[in-house]
Amino acid sequence: MNEQITVLIPFYNPGPFLLEAIESVFRQTYKQWKLILVDDGTTQPYSPGLKRYLQDPRVMLLKTVRNVGQSKAMNKGLSQVKTPLVIQLDADDWFFPYTLEVMVKEAAKLPEKVGVISGNIHIVHEDAYGNRLMTEVYKGRHYKDKYAFLLANSSVWPRCYRVSALRSIGGWPIDDKYGGRYLEDKRVLLRLIENYHFHWIDKLLYNHRRHDTNQTNNIRVYAEMAEWTIHNALSRWGNEYKPVIQTFGAGWKRLDRLIPLKTAKGLSPSLKPGLVPQPFQAPPDIPSSPPTPSIAPSKATKPAVSATPPPPKAPLLPPTPPISATSAAPPAAAYKGLKTTEGKGLGSAPGMGLGTGPNTGPGTGPGTGPGT
Repeated sequence: MNEQITVLIPFYNPGPFLLEAIESVFRQTYKQWKLILVDDGTTQPYSPGLKRYLQDPRVMLLKTVRNVGQSKAMNKGLSQVKTPLVIQLDADDWFFPYTLEVMVKEAAKLPEKVGVISGNIHIVHEDAYGNRLMTEVYKGRHYKDKYAFLLANSSVWPRCYRVSALRSIGGWPIDDKYGGRYLEDKRVLLRLIENYHFHWIDKLLYNHRRHDTNQTNNIRVYAEMAEWTIHNALSRWGNEYKPVIQTFGAGWKRLDRLIPLKTAKGLSPSLKPGLVPQPFQAPPDIPSSPPTPSIAPSKATKPAVSATPPPPKAPLLPPTPPISATSAAPPAAAYKGLKTTEGKGLGSAPGMGLGTGPNTGPGTGPGTGPGT
């Protein structure tokens, strides 16, 4: 078989949902896949049902000697990938049956310069008993450049990477003080967007489950890492802008705007007249903070559509007006003084640690357990 895509599932004490994630891979209309499971130091027994999946020759199980965190676990998996594409699936999420087929067909039409392919995300809210409370759909968007992505305070879902692009940057970064345990999705995307394009497909491609056992938020650490990540990216990009970072909610950090450090009188040799960096500001019609959805205890709620996922804990947020999906991407004219579109890109809701998967305990991936 000529496999084109590998599914990478890192996990740490994943509970009852791992089998559902794996089953969603086996139910794909596209059958030429590989699946790599990375056990990041799990201390609980495997579900008995896992054994039958491990007998399939397309499935590989890797283990770390101890809990090393999300980035190192995924780098271990990346080292064994032999397909052109790799897509991450968190241990309590699942794919639509057509997800891999859409990704593979789309990738075949795209140039090598496209390093990441993503789509739209469907979020399912469940109570402690597994009853569905509400479902929501959040749309991705296109990004004009690396600064637009940084200002979006966002991530993308699902994250389907071109393997050659990932390997060209050394995989998921582990050069921060926590060794890549936090904000790993935002960090790798900020590395990739320096040299590669992101491609968004306007289709539902990923299901995320929100429940009481999602990764617990560590506000102090994630706020620290959010601020560090912003400064780290701007430093790599030449320090042309000074970030204005806001603290909001229960202590989260977000990039509000970028102020140019070079003036017309002090241009560096690399800047030509007319290309002086302009302050990035928000269009006046964009609210300063994302919406806080109310969740009614109903098992059959009509899906809502928005452009940013909800926070994990509603009490952490001030209520704000809803934002429609049609306003997810700011107009090109807004780039003259563009400000953050936080609240319009996926993963920007407070309470998630900016730039991470919804309610994942920012940057760790739901179902993977603390520190992964």
